[in-house]
Amino acid sequence: MRQRPVLGRVLLLGWLVFLGILLAACGSDSQNNQSRQPLRLTLRLEPGYVDEPYNTTLTADGGVRPYRFTLEGSLPKGLVYSNGRISGTPQEKGSFELTVSVEDANLSNRTQKVTLVIGETPPPRLDQVFPLAEVADPFPYLFRVRDREARGFQAQIPLRDLKPALDSFKADASLLYVLRYDEEKGVLDIDAVFTSPRKDLEAFRFTATPLPDKKVRPEASFRETRVAFYDKNGKLAGNAPAIERVASEGKYRYSDLEAIARNWGRRLAPATPRPTAPQAPESNPPQSQGSPTSPASEGQAVENPPAAPADPTASEPAQPPQPGQAQPPQPGQAPPTQPGQAQPVQPGQAQPAQPEPTQPANAPQGQPAPTPKLEGDLNGDGVVDQKDLDLLRASYAWARVGAGQTTPPSNPSSPPGNTQPGSGAPGSSSANPGDKQNPEQSEGK
Repeated sequence: MRQRPVLGRVLLLGWLVFLGILLAACGSDSQNNQSRQPLRLTLRLEPGYVDEPYNTTLTADGGVRPYRFTLEGSLPKGLVYSNGRISGTPQEKGSFELTVSVEDANLSNRTQKVTLVIGETPPPRLDQVFPLAEVADPFPYLFRVRDREARGFQAQIPLRDLKPALDSFKADASLLYVLRYDEEKGVLDIDAVFTSPRKDLEAFRFTATPLPDKKVRPEASFRETRVAFYDKNGKLAGNAPAIERVASEGKYRYSDLEAIARNWGRRLAPATPRPTAPQAPESNPPQSQGSPTSPASEGQAVENPPAAPADPTASEPAQPPQPGQAQPPQPGQAPPTQPGQAQPVQPGQAQPAQPEPTQPANAPQGQPAPTPKLEGDLNGDGVVDQKDLDLLRASYAWARVGAGQTTPPSNPSSPPGNTQPGSGAPGSSSANPGDKQNPEQSEGK
């Protein structure tokens, strides 16, 4: 009799647990149904820039995952669409109208029109570091390139009531530069190129000293600094402000500095001289009698004779022809054979060597073909190095820098040796690649 109440209680408890689980499940389903949001697109296409990588993902929320996106419209050149993502490097600027659609697992769909804007690449940003308070003692000034890659720059830094310590000027190891300081006007001009595009680095620094009995606020000077950046492709970046400079005469220009930086450390391979023709064996029957040093007989090619000068007309006069002896070529007369021309072979005579196919038809025999000059090799020694940079500094033409101007070509016809004050090396502390101490370089060279 006592077991029945216990059994009843157990059954009652089991039903209560089952009922609770059932009610909880129903409540959860009801809550999910109430919190479910309708499908909607949440698009935000960030603007892009020409020649800069672009990557964005289409997004949506609500509905039932997974989503399936489709895109209609023309993307700019360089961009592609795949699986809800737009990526690539745009090659054209403009506004591009696109239509984006999304469909969820319940086959609900939404459509939205968006505009993708591709603009001109902004220039790198100049970051200057200097004291913000009033100072009377020497202080360091730092010039930094930020945000985007720069191939080079041209800058003008006004120094109001300040004097730069040029012997303290230190540049990044990858920066080649020309420096000029106008003490009368208190202006420091700098033209510089990196050996490879760089960003987010300190380009150079120097120490500035207030004039005697002067307390200055550096911000008054350095906020007026003007700079024109050249992008990673060597083009003038953005709407660079015009920089007025005192013009100077010189043989080399900014384009020559850029060529030196682009080929810095490169060397031309030495030219290989043409091999001499093989001599005929001694056992060959003689064609005629004469001195071993006499000119070649008719029909026989002589290439690069060891003792012969480059000009065939400069060889010593030939002896009068003897009976049975071939007539040598006369001065001004074409040689028996030209490079690339077939040569007849006499009976019992060895086959002459054929000219090398790489030798130009008009090149003098026995000399290597002319080698193309390496751009930036100003002194023509076959390597672009510190000597070429020193040569450029010794005769550099300072010019106005304006927005939209292209780099002027070098002017070989300009008179060399017109060195302007401050166009030489800035001092013994110069930090150019491969720069060495040169006692002849000094401020004002």
